[in-house]
Amino acid sequence: MLDINVPIGSTLKKIRENKGYTQQEISDHKMARSTYTKVESNDITPTLSKYLAILDHMDMSHEEFIFILNDRKLGEKETILHLFKQLEKNLTRESVNQIINKGETLVKERYDQLTLDILNACRGYAVLLAEQDLTKAKGYAQNVWKRMENLDSWYLAELHIINSILYLFDSNTAALFTDRALETLAQYPHFEEATTLKINFLLHVTNLLLLDKKYEQALFYIKQLEEESVRTESHIMWAIALVRKEVCMTKTGDVSEPGLIDRAIAIFDSLNKQNLKELVIKDPENFFNLYSNYPIDKIEAEILAH
Repeated sequence: MLDINVPIGSTLKKIRENKGYTQQEISDHKMARSTYTKVESNDITPTLSKYLAILDHMDMSHEEFIFILNDRKLGEKETILHLFKQLEKNLTRESVNQIINKGETLVKERYDQLTLDILNACRGYAVLLAEQDLTKAKGYAQNVWKRMENLDSWYLAELHIINSILYLFDSNTAALFTDRALETLAQYPHFEEATTLKINFLLHVTNLLLLDKKYEQALFYIKQLEEESVRTESHIMWAIALVRKEVCMTKTGDVSEPGLIDRAIAIFDSLNKQNLKELVIKDPENFFNLYSNYPIDKIEAEILAH
């Protein structure tokens, strides 16, 4: 995290000059050129509206500007949040432990609630990966939920946290939370982050519903997972959806779409994911389910690796 008193003017000037813009073009109608000149010389700090207008005229996002201002490095908290989001694509013991180590270092230096939540979520994941102990993991997840349950609204950061502790709840409650999350994520149609979150909520809720053998209810979410995976060309998630779809359809006596698991195996063959292929053949019902008594060490490096 940057010191809020870090002068931004010299960085704005360098970016503007590199892009070939004049001070007049950047100041435009939002402020006088003389005012913008004072911003670049660090004589004044722009208001939020003027700051955003400057970045807009420079064709730059706030995130990119802060990254450049910080010598093209993420701050401590930003690094932890970035790594935490990456767990949804590649959940391994190594990545979880890396976040725990960085998070513990940060909270020793200063109080940060989001980092504390991430720490507890990752400690729960660590238990699931190392011990497959769902009950013990729920203890860490409960610490996170104590804060989340009092929030009126969930934004993207909170949704990442909720997604990571969905196993805390019974499958019906998890389904209700998933519905609420999907409604919120629909408000972020242009955010790739929201798409990843949507897929992962659908993956997690079907994990829980399959464990409870609620096959009809699971199918409702699996079909959404299939549709979203096809739309985003997320091939491994599509294959997982196909496996789960055939499992649920078979359990409910629906034989209208035979060969779905074979299609999933063909996808794994095409991606050279032989380990996943073997796991499907061995136990399709519990395939890729972090919450079952599954040999996690055999698939942890494969989880959501595209």
